[in-house]
Amino acid sequence: MTVAGLETLDGLVLRVRRGRGDRMGDRRFPGRPEAAGIEIEAHAPYAPGDDLRHLDWNAFGRLDTLLVRRFTAEREVAIHFLLDCSASMAVPARDRKLAVAAELVLALAYVALAGNDAVRIALLPGEAPARISPLFRQRASALRVAALLDTAAATGRLALGEALEDHVRRHPRPGVAVVVSDLMVDPADVARGLEALRGRGWEIVVLHVIGPAELDPTQQLSRALLRDVETGATRPVVLTPAAAERYRDALAHHLRAVADLAARTEAAYARLTSDADVRRFVRVELPALGIVARR
Repeated sequence: MTVAGLETLDGLVLRVRRGRGDRMGDRRFPGRPEAAGIEIEAHAPYAPGDDLRHLDWNAFGRLDTLLVRRFTAEREVAIHFLLDCSASMAVPARDRKLAVAAELVLALAYVALAGNDAVRIALLPGEAPARISPLFRQRASALRVAALLDTAAATGRLALGEALEDHVRRHPRPGVAVVVSDLMVDPADVARGLEALRGRGWEIVVLHVIGPAELDPTQQLSRALLRDVETGATRPVVLTPAAAERYRDALAHHLRAVADLAARTEAAYARLTSDADVRRFVRVELPALGIVARR
């Protein structure tokens, strides 16, 4: 995976509203005056023990009153990218869902790093422990992110909700969780993970990567023996017009359920078809949805 061309995303930032960490950093949140910081937000009457360096002598000259400057709080926000690496992300092979999802994670990680946000990558394979990176904090770390994403492989069956719950337990301090998945699972099974994130104060972004063949399987087959790559179950399928119509109805119901789950958990939600241009999606569609903003 290459970082070439990512500079076309310069000038974009991830929109962060709720997730907050505890490490002093570059991102500021108004509304919580602190004793130290960069931007003056408020004044308070001097009290014994206050830092004399923060006395506002200009205010004293005008008002004959000792006032102490209070500043905008500074807090680093960690952006956690949680990438579904279950076996379904590799099926059908020509849809390249995992490769496209990894490219999307790299693009958004670059945007976050360029905006002075800290980034953590979590690869979530099926039936195996998650692979979790350290925090990256510099734009140059995009190379390390790309190298890590190059190792992602689609394997096994993933209980996505449980994996998200486990991530909350490992990282109890709230941040931003960007979940990238094909969501080929019952939305009710994902709900527990999203609710766990939301309950701990995380901001959630759900990015749904879906293949063209999943949207319209008649493009690739009319008769086949299908095998579930995660369970091993097989089923003969004949895509008659009636069967294709039932599939479209089931897919529409599933997509509505996913969107409803995102709304219920106050998660931002966007869907990307895997044959689309990922960087155009980041530059054009995510800003239109309010997930990315221009500096």
